[in-house]
Amino acid sequence: RVMRHKPDLGRRIGAWLVNNIFCRHSSHRYSRLEHIDDFYTTSMDLETHPQAPLHSYTSSNPLHHEAPAFNQPSQIEKYKLPFSQIWTRNVLWTLAAHFFLALHISAFNAVFLLLLPLPRSDNAHAKLPFRFTGGLGLPSAKVGLATAIIGVIGLPLQLFYPTFNTRFGTLKLYRMALPFSPMAYTVIPFLALIPDKAYLVWPALACVLGLQIVARTFTLPGAIILINNSSPHPSVLGTIHGVAQSVSSAARTLGPVIGGWGLGLGLRHNIVGAVWWTMALVACANWSMTWLMQDG
Repeated sequence: RVMRHKPDLGRRIGAWLVNNIFCRHSSHRYSRLEHIDDFYTTSMDLETHPQAPLHSYTSSNPLHHEAPAFNQPSQIEKYKLPFSQIWTRNVLWTLAAHFFLALHISAFNAVFLLLLPLPRSDNAHAKLPFRFTGGLGLPSAKVGLATAIIGVIGLPLQLFYPTFNTRFGTLKLYRMALPFSPMAYTVIPFLALIPDKAYLVWPALACVLGLQIVARTFTLPGAIILINNSSPHPSVLGTIHGVAQSVSSAARTLGPVIGGWGLGLGLRHNIVGAVWWTMALVACANWSMTWLMQDG
């Protein structure tokens, strides 16, 4: 209260930096609206009464006009889309794709950590290409190293997302990146057949993980953007995001449970790859849904 009418040195310095350094090459400048109250009233009137003649609000100076009078401020009401009109076809398909994406990625995170320390098998009774079992038999220290590969590959890729998103568009990039997931899921169980040699296991593991990391890096941000763009009206944007978070949470709850159960079932029947190939089918279903979606 004491400093209310005194100059703010920090704000003056910040304004000088913005105007003279960061924006010095820009020819655009903003001027203060002296009649902000009248301008706001007219803008709100146009929003709530779009059928009104345009000439009644225009003049040689749009800020100087005779604005229509309202008896009460409460007459200006913000429009909100009815709940029954939220669930358009595009919203439903986008939410379904969001669910399937979270489902197979969360299942991968759980089953992958179980496969790494799983003891190796000699597969004496294997019947390739489907009936075989075993894991990679990695000790705890090397399991941590294997999971660190995800961060080492994924962190630099995150920096390229804005560039690729600008070039290809959100939905197209989503469609381009998602097929790498089923490719990774299909190949991962065959790592158990690689001889237990470090110079063979680690390059193969890094290549397979690279496929999954590319897919998740370029689809997870896109999924959130597509959820935002699918909203049929700004007034229900919070509702759409709330439902999307609930759908994603449900998928992340089911993914590890179903994945762990499927891995155990496959090991009992000597088909360790069954759960992985099922995840690949789920990812393919996820990809097929993208062709029923629209960006906006």
